Amino acid sequence: MYVIMDLSGLGERKLVERLLGFVDDWYSSSEDAAAIQIGGITLVFSSDMLVARTDVPPGMTWKQVGWKVVVMNLSDLAAKGAEPIGGLYAFGLPKWFKVNDALEIASGIKEASNFYGARYLGGDVNESDEVVVSGAVLGVTEKFVPRGGAKPGEVVAVTGPFGLTAAGLKILLEGLESGSEKDRCLKTVYQPEPRIREGVTLAKGGYASSCIDSSDGLAASLHELAKASKVGFAIDNVPIPPEVLVFAQRNGLDPYELALYGGEEYELVATIPEAKWEDAVKAVEKVGGSLHRIGRVIQENEVKFKHPEEGWVKISWKGYEHFTS
Repeated sequence: MYVIMDLSGLGERKLVERLLGFVDDWYSSSEDAAAIQIGGITLVFSSDMLVARTDVPPGMTWKQVGWKVVVMNLSDLAAKGAEPIGGLYAFGLPKWFKVNDALEIASGIKEASNFYGARYLGGDVNESDEVVVSGAVLGVTEKFVPRGGAKPGEVVAVTGPFGLTAAGLKILLEGLESGSEKDRCLKTVYQPEPRIREGVTLAKGGYASSCIDSSDGLAASLHELAKASKVGFAIDNVPIPPEVLVFAQRNGLDPYELALYGGEEYELVATIPEAKWEDAVKAVEKVGGSLHRIGRVIQENEVKFKHPEEGWVKISWKGYEHFTS
């Protein structure tokens, strides 16, 4: 039965849950990407959309827009341990949009695709009321890493620090004060990086029992993993760069709020058996990445954080959500 309701009253997550009822393969569709096994390999597909009104902050060039839409799509492949093969990108553009700007978007897509080892395979162009770029990417993996494999006692790890993008967006959107920390914060906004080498390494070595990317925020990603794995997390160490600490102090903010609820960081959040932890760290460092232990998997159905000043507190399931934010 269909209920007449605006999307603002439902929200993105609940809409996705309902849409999944129409999808053929529930397991794949409830993941970051869909997977199909052919012979001894697994093909991994993902799709993500960039909408200028919500995804393009002030000061971002159209070439950076092209770069970002590639990162948005490849990050989901990375979370599943898939090496990218290529992608298709469809443009929705207003009739007043400048030709050179459209070419700049394509240039950014080409540059990012080449940098991360994916082919830019084409796409589609149509007229729309605002700039929209939607990607569909393909990757391959020998071992698909699910969201739902975490076990109590395992290590919770991330591939990088958190809070830079949140600080950068507050500088751009809210005009908050900044000093020498500004450049690094804005770089993460304008030129994000997917953790492909790290994700592929964790999958190939059989290190990760579960994994997700943090594009919706660290807090939301932890809750998604916990829900899929039917476990909880006790987080006692969130890596925060010094630039975020300086920015937070300058503006009277809690740096842990920035780190947990910022979003658009594109780090990976993974669970790793304790017995495999040291080997996983060495393997990821060998490909130029890093792993940071942030907590452990627990049996209790809760996601909590040991705040240095407040002690153990509940991590809320919040972050940016389309239609309600």
